[in-house]
Amino acid sequence: MPVLWRIAFRNIWEHKAKSFIIGTLVVLGVVVIVLGNAMIDSSKEGIRKTFIESFTGDVMIHGPSESAVSVFGVESMDGEMEIPTIPDYEKVLAEVKADPAVEKATSMALAYGSLALDADEVPQDEDDEAQRGPQAGFALVNGVDPATYFDMFPSILLDEGRYLKPGDKGIMVNREQLEALGKRYGKTLKVGDKILVNGFGTAGFKIREVEVVGLYKRKSEGTEGAPTVYVDVDTARVLGGLTLGADEAASLAPEQTALLSSDDLDSLFGEDLVEEAAPVKKVDLSNTAGILGDTAKREALNQADTGAWHFILVRLKNSAAAPAFMAGITGRLKAADIDARATNWQGAAGSFGKFADIIRVVFVIAILIIAVVAVIIMMNTLVVSVIERTGEIGTMRALGAQRGYVRKMFLAETLALTLFFGLVGSALALGLVAVLNAIGIEAGSDLVRLLFGGKVLHLVPRVGSFVSTILMVFAVGYLAHIYPVSVALKIEPVRAMQND
Repeated sequence: MPVLWRIAFRNIWEHKAKSFIIGTLVVLGVVVIVLGNAMIDSSKEGIRKTFIESFTGDVMIHGPSESAVSVFGVESMDGEMEIPTIPDYEKVLAEVKADPAVEKATSMALAYGSLALDADEVPQDEDDEAQRGPQAGFALVNGVDPATYFDMFPSILLDEGRYLKPGDKGIMVNREQLEALGKRYGKTLKVGDKILVNGFGTAGFKIREVEVVGLYKRKSEGTEGAPTVYVDVDTARVLGGLTLGADEAASLAPEQTALLSSDDLDSLFGEDLVEEAAPVKKVDLSNTAGILGDTAKREALNQADTGAWHFILVRLKNSAAAPAFMAGITGRLKAADIDARATNWQGAAGSFGKFADIIRVVFVIAILIIAVVAVIIMMNTLVVSVIERTGEIGTMRALGAQRGYVRKMFLAETLALTLFFGLVGSALALGLVAVLNAIGIEAGSDLVRLLFGGKVLHLVPRVGSFVSTILMVFAVGYLAHIYPVSVALKIEPVRAMQND
């Protein structure tokens, strides 16, 4: 075997030009594939880390729904906006916390709304989008449990003021939202000021005035999936229609429904209904209690349903255990006849996670196309190189070399070229990674920030990527030389020597 390797290295040295061309292609292929894999891995990890640490946790528990549900709302194409609440919430939460795989858990209720100031104040210029600011409009209103939520998502940093506390009636916004709202109304807003949150959805429009208790920012800038504010959960429940009256069945007396079952519908529109109009009485508006009557039941039904939560978000001790945890919790809830569902962070991220995944897939395809082109060029070069050595092969055969020996010789040459230039390419790829990380390429848009997992690109190549790349290049080289070597070996040694 050592003799075979000496011959292989001698042949590589004797054909320096061809060896250099093949080696250069190997180096380029390794660099492209290693850098591509590093970018793909960094992107995947960045997206996963962003959502798990900022929005979703490892697993999300939610109520039954025919549509896909995410922490950003219902992913529905038919305009359905109602988010299901978790049935038997206390039992579900107890099951989650009892699981030894769980590190932390928190709960959240979601509403859709917009930010405004006093209803009597008019924006400076409603038609001027630049004046109004896009962040001053729509917002996802996250009603959270302050005792657990901000501890579970430490990437939500305090910029000014304080975090929400248990028992608070307040709101946390980011600085851009508050400045845009102030610009819209020509005011300078600060922590401690009160703003209006207009909630809308299937339960109609609700308005709540809340105090700005703090400004937040995210650890990874530019990873805001959607304009988000954090409020006490009761405020979110009222804005989202999660009141006690939402589940109250309307009860009508028989005489109140008699007209609905009337056989003679024409009688409903007869002249008798307007023949004797009752005189209009003047109402004393100062006596509102007398006008409204007993409002205790109405006020009770408008109170927030304190048992209503949309999501339980779970952080596991080991994120890789998410599939096993989901299977276990789903089985236990089903056994308890509780119709609650579990999904991983990608499902909880909804369309944001899917869109980022699509962009990443496109990026993978682009890298593969470049790699395939490099591989094809390398294969063609190897084929030409072997065919040009037909005379050499004939001479070796004439001197008594067996076919198997010739094949082993070319295999040794291919392996030597692959290992040497593969290591050169790996070293060059590591150098380029270090340079790119030192330069700190900044993302130019929110989508790119999401793909980068932060404001700056940070590549972390894996050892497995280097090994798999060199093995792949060697396999390509091996497959590339099989056909031309087989063709050359079929030629009679005398003819092969004549063609030299």
